[in-house]
Amino acid sequence: MIIPYAVVAGRTELISQAVFENKFPRTWEYLLANRKVLEAREGRMKHSGWYGFVYPKNLDLMSATKILVPDIADRVAFSLDAAGEFTFASGYGITLKSSVRESPLYILALLNSRLIDWFWKRVSTHLRGGFYRFFSQFIEQFPVCLIDFNDASARAEHDILIGLVQSVMKARGDSIDAVAIEAEINARVYKLFKLTPEEIQLVEEPGTAPASPA
Repeated sequence: MIIPYAVVAGRTELISQAVFENKFPRTWEYLLANRKVLEAREGRMKHSGWYGFVYPKNLDLMSATKILVPDIADRVAFSLDAAGEFTFASGYGITLKSSVRESPLYILALLNSRLIDWFWKRVSTHLRGGFYRFFSQFIEQFPVCLIDFNDASARAEHDILIGLVQSVMKARGDSIDAVAIEAEINARVYKLFKLTPEEIQLVEEPGTAPASPA
């Protein structure tokens, strides 16, 4: 994939022909060899920026800290791109507003929890093979428990979840350590959202009905 743009002072700019010829001569040769095809795109690319994208992209946001979101998956699978190193042609990215005090790692703990997985599979589009879509109209419905940073216990819970997520990221996939840490994260997320034992049972065992009260 060729992305003929550079982020300069926080703004996306089309790489000039001079820079291409000087720094990326073989790429420029490839673009020139396909100029007619590139100019013919939707009948609107016969101009000096003929090798650029037909429609603008949020490329400046690609280099920002973001939570990566798959396009299709069989379970919640969000990940953190802290250094803004990844771009994508499929899938999405979540960036947090500057006013958000919660850490992206805390948000990641919520998004990858069994609670959000349970919720997502009830609002998303179900595809063949047990897969679901991550469209924005589904993600924007996800509940997020914001932290009262004036409350010492709430602030401590926020920091504990950050530490647990960091531990999961260091653990190996489905290792015993990772599974145990994820179970603790889920338990703490249930507590944040004040789920009852019956509600937790619905999330943990979605095929079962909650136990009848004695």
